Amino acid sequence: MRYRLVALAAAAAAIGIGCRAIPAPVDGVLALSPILLPSPGVVAGDTLRDSTGRAAPLRVVAFGLHGEGDTITTVVPTYVVLDPGAHVTPDGYVIGDSVRPSPVRIVATVGTLQTSAANLSVTPLPDSIGPTGATTLATVTWAPTDTTARSAALGATVLATGLVPPQGVQAVIVRYAIVSAPPGFNNAVTGILLGASGTPTTADTTNTSGQVAPTIRVRPAALAVPSAPDSFVVTATASYRGVPLRGSPIRFVVPIKSTVASGSRIR
Repeated sequence: MRYRLVALAAAAAAIGIGCRAIPAPVDGVLALSPILLPSPGVVAGDTLRDSTGRAAPLRVVAFGLHGEGDTITTVVPTYVVLDPGAHVTPDGYVIGDSVRPSPVRIVATVGTLQTSAANLSVTPLPDSIGPTGATTLATVTWAPTDTTARSAALGATVLATGLVPPQGVQAVIVRYAIVSAPPGFNNAVTGILLGASGTPTTADTTNTSGQVAPTIRVRPAALAVPSAPDSFVVTATASYRGVPLRGSPIRFVVPIKSTVASGSRIR
């Protein structure tokens, strides 16, 4: 009988828990986006800035009961930096305090909800950019059926020359542009810039050595005159506070050459 009473009491407690009302989400917020960083890095002694060079705060999107179509703009997240090297002002601006080899982690909270940690690099002042290797690359030779012909790396390094010795600066966005390309058949695109992951890109972020190394994939089937030697011209530019770094833009030349005899036409 004693065990039966205990079982009945436990069942009654479970029913009570099941019937208890679920607390309403704080300020109507049911979920949070990850922290939206204006840039992957902040310079020590400066404020985090966006791609135009303007100081910009962290952002978090709050979602209500109806999901992604129900954003709430009235909440103010609280940001916490989990590592030394930076701090966040009450209005969400990150200030870099000291250079560190690994990123600082930042979380945001709204009520009882918390985001995953966002990683932000704290770097020395970038002041110049230069080619990592040659600016006239080896000729890309391709066969008529080639779909994987790629150039060597269009390597660039961002430096802080105010340090002794100069140091590569990570988390700097370098923007690439194809400013001249072989003509395409029916104006087709004849070359595509690829990032380190092999996906199309027009910008890359420097690694811990301050380097980026995108490539060009040639599209032989798109060439208007496939058998004629030609070249791509590509520029690479980086900036700080909206001002191009010394050495910008770097100009790369990528020659291409077909294995098809001159005057032939691929069909």
